[in-house]
Amino acid sequence: MKCNNCGFESEQEFEYCANCGTKVEKQDYFPAESVSLNPAADIVLPALKDKLFLALCILMTATCVLSLAASGMPLLNILITVFLWLTYADAQKGFANEKHLQFISGAVYAQYVIVNVVSIILIVCGVLFGALFDMVTGESEFMTELSLQLENYGMSLETIPQVFINVLGWFLGGLVIFVGVIALVFNILMMKRIHRFAKSVYMGVMYQNTDFESPRTVRNWFIFIAVCSGITVLGSIAAGPLVLISNVCTLAITIMVIILLDKYFLKQN
Repeated sequence: MKCNNCGFESEQEFEYCANCGTKVEKQDYFPAESVSLNPAADIVLPALKDKLFLALCILMTATCVLSLAASGMPLLNILITVFLWLTYADAQKGFANEKHLQFISGAVYAQYVIVNVVSIILIVCGVLFGALFDMVTGESEFMTELSLQLENYGMSLETIPQVFINVLGWFLGGLVIFVGVIALVFNILMMKRIHRFAKSVYMGVMYQNTDFESPRTVRNWFIFIAVCSGITVLGSIAAGPLVLISNVCTLAITIMVIILLDKYFLKQN
């Protein structure tokens, strides 16, 4: 507290100045406002300390365990899960570790690149598949094997016109191309935005910048993922408990991400 008459300061409030005896009105006392040294961390840190983030870490771990039990090796998901736990542990100590957040962003980018490569491979395979049926003839080894398979079902290759075989090949190849194009487009539109947001989080913590990249758009994409995950859950009811539980965990993770985005990032925009 500071006296307006003589400038005497004290850590305790007083009615009369101990130095000059002037009465100090309470409205004359204005406590200094605390200024955050890192406003971005003030947004990110509470999100990382939230119990929903802890539940997200637990569900990510469960998903990885279920994938391993199903003879899968989700390496990137395992690495993301490890650094999610490290990030949560740091948050409990009172700080947001930008290095761990940076690694999570890098893993998201790696998934983005991998899906792009796989999509392009699918497109190329679809074109090659259609071209293969154009090149085969009745005397080729492929057609001979196909003829033997048809004979097992009481059919003859001679009754199938060559043009029908060519059209069938391009139809099947077109389906593969279609799947590859759809995967490529959605990956570019969706995963690229998610990566940019993840990158802006660790960059914000590192450089005290609260200008996070399109959190509303990212939230909308996660809503789309949640809808797709819900459909997948319904479709996997008869696929066995491991697949069903894994899909339910994925749906729950997506919902938690949406809630965290709404609670901590969207209110800043």
